[in-house]
Amino acid sequence: MFIYQILLVISILFMMLLLFLIALKSKKKQIHYAVMAIAVSLLTWNISVLCYITFSGIPWVLAVSEKIYFIGIIFASLATLFTSLIFVHTRIRFSWKYALLFVVPSVSLAVLFTNPYHNFFYKTFSLIPSEQDFGFYFSVHTAYSYLCIGIGLFYLLHFSVKNFGFFSRQAMLIFFGILISLIADTFSTFHIFDWSAAVENIVFSVTAILFIFAIVKLDFLNVVPIALHKVVNIISDAYVVFSEEYEIVDFNNAFITNWDGASRKAGICEVIKRGCPDFDEEQFIHKVSKSVREQTTVSMEMQCPSSDGARYYQSEITPVIFKSNHVGTIMLIKDITELKKNLEEVIRLNEKLRSLAVKDWLTQAYNRYFFDERLEQEIDRASKLQSCEGEAAKAGNNLGLIMFDIDYFKVYNDLNGHQAGDELLQVLVNIVKETLFPADILCRYGGEEFAVICCRTAVEGIRVTAEKIRKSLEEHEFKYQDTQPDGNLTVSVGVAYYAQPCLKKDDLIQMADQNLYLAKNTGKNKVVFRQYEDLI
Repeated sequence: MFIYQILLVISILFMMLLLFLIALKSKKKQIHYAVMAIAVSLLTWNISVLCYITFSGIPWVLAVSEKIYFIGIIFASLATLFTSLIFVHTRIRFSWKYALLFVVPSVSLAVLFTNPYHNFFYKTFSLIPSEQDFGFYFSVHTAYSYLCIGIGLFYLLHFSVKNFGFFSRQAMLIFFGILISLIADTFSTFHIFDWSAAVENIVFSVTAILFIFAIVKLDFLNVVPIALHKVVNIISDAYVVFSEEYEIVDFNNAFITNWDGASRKAGICEVIKRGCPDFDEEQFIHKVSKSVREQTTVSMEMQCPSSDGARYYQSEITPVIFKSNHVGTIMLIKDITELKKNLEEVIRLNEKLRSLAVKDWLTQAYNRYFFDERLEQEIDRASKLQSCEGEAAKAGNNLGLIMFDIDYFKVYNDLNGHQAGDELLQVLVNIVKETLFPADILCRYGGEEFAVICCRTAVEGIRVTAEKIRKSLEEHEFKYQDTQPDGNLTVSVGVAYYAQPCLKKDDLIQMADQNLYLAKNTGKNKVVFRQYEDLI
């Protein structure tokens, strides 16, 4: 209970802050009083719950708290409806139809204060939903309250959809502020969760925070919704309306600024072509026809030359339908040049980062990290195909590993310097790449040792590839190769073939590595290929 009390106090403080912000307004309008009514209703509701919990041993405090609790409930829904109506319409003129909205709340108050004589409103009051016992009139009051709140939320949502930008954000913030409280109240009223009613009152603090945010950040209560044509002249995106004959009907200031020759009755295609000589008029007409036919918004990108390079525009084409008839089309044109440049830069940097992550910086062959990861993937693939039948599956099961090492590389480095050694590695990688199949993957395993993962290659093809690598390097005239012990630069090659089911990555590497060292220890400049069975 102590936690509830603390959180309720915090919720009350947020409500009081909301009321304080409204009170600061020197010239109050209808919207100020409407929001104030919501804040007062929720504040009353919260205070009653806090008193009910804090003074649970004092009967008269409990009796008063019960009445105050329901007074807050009765007027919160009506205040919500009026807030929505006034926000959407800026102001409303009170008439008898609005007075009728107070009939049910007035009856609710009468039933509430006479409840001890008939129990129509409630029979047993409790903050725990499962312990509450309401009378039949509570259902009438609840239905009316949810109807008022539902209509209010509909007005806000409809306004947000019809408009865009600043006022839409205001509407959606108020919408979600009210919706959150409604959801919390629904969970309690319909016993979806058997939590204390204090929880929904604590949730009201979120509503207060969203309203406060709307006031402080979006200038809610100071700036009220204005006519749409005023708004479109403020936005930076070009906005143009044209008729079925593709003649301009209306536009905003941004369209005049960015597109020369803009005037009413001018052809929209001609105006755009002045700024974009490569404008595809045929595609544009097709897009417009599609939007009208499907009654939906379609997008189109345009590229236009400019003094500082090409500029890119994203246009949204939306048909205007009135009484099932197409009366015109709205086109919103947004300059996305910076977005394009940023996107291209992001793609370039991502490619660079990916290359740095998987490529050896010196030779541009794949690095050890990539080798380990890719070999594991290929072994998994080959292992899964072991149980498959058919020639296609068998062909896909082929996998081999070639490992080769430069003979006397330390001698080459010591005699010619590390820079010459680095250049040698770069040249060697380029030569080997030309001998490989497209599916083969060349990796730098470490130092002067390299590995080739032969994917989907039969055993004989792997033998041929290994020999091609050895021979192509033997026949190439490398710089300073005459300094080598045999007067030539060569490599020793070890080959392993994935022939055993469920063979592990480390086993395959060990097979190739052992064959490599056998080649080096038996004369160098040769290819050694032994199956797994020969090694065990």
